[in-house]
Amino acid sequence: MYKVLIADDEEFIRERVINNMPWAEIGFEVAGCASDGELALQMVRECHPDVILTDILMPNMTGLQLAQCVKSEFPHIKVALMSAYDDFQYAKEAIRFGVKGYLLKPIIRDEFLELFRDVANNLKNEAGQPVNSVKHMVVKTSGDRNSYVAVAKQYITENYPERIKLEDVSERLHVNPNYFSTLFKRETGKNFIDYLNEVRINESMKLLLHTDYKVFEISMSVGYGNFSYFNKIFKRISGVTPQTYRESGGSVFQFKEGL
Repeated sequence: MYKVLIADDEEFIRERVINNMPWAEIGFEVAGCASDGELALQMVRECHPDVILTDILMPNMTGLQLAQCVKSEFPHIKVALMSAYDDFQYAKEAIRFGVKGYLLKPIIRDEFLELFRDVANNLKNEAGQPVNSVKHMVVKTSGDRNSYVAVAKQYITENYPERIKLEDVSERLHVNPNYFSTLFKRETGKNFIDYLNEVRINESMKLLLHTDYKVFEISMSVGYGNFSYFNKIFKRISGVTPQTYRESGGSVFQFKEGL
């Protein structure tokens, strides 16, 4: 059995998570619970759990601070977060601290099972035992604010000139590439590569209108090392070549909004 430590400043939440979730069914036992981050860290040092399930907003030390300390001091211990808030910034910080999952309160049994089965398989994999399912970070959110997609979109915005592949982004998110591809399409209505191309082409449109850079220089600056491919994608999205777009002053096409 893997040992799990529960940390939450609300007693009824701790009791519900401890008593209402099928821990034994998926190979876990609750080794203890803590009412704040500092106490949780102290208990981690004493009982050495395999996994910590912690609330984010707690007195003395937040769940994110706890995750940061655990990553530094006990990198082998897995951390999962639970929160009543679907917050993009929390998800960004969680990924930076290597958190394995993010569950929204009230916790739904199926979502709980999905997360902890993945964590159990991750632990088995590290121990050299057979793994029956893929590993991915579970972030349960709703609508367009899905935290996986929000983080991925910001990463594209900040890094579009670089070589970006779906597999690279999914690895950063600790999520299976096929799962992430399906999720991204569902949330944005676009395939990952189509979204990336639209971001790059929209940026190239701005450069074509507002700079004197040569077209091939703009191609490289937005992430296209192959000039012919840049022309092909630009025409597919805008209907005209980059040079025609520049000569028209942008009148032949409007920037796409809402990326």
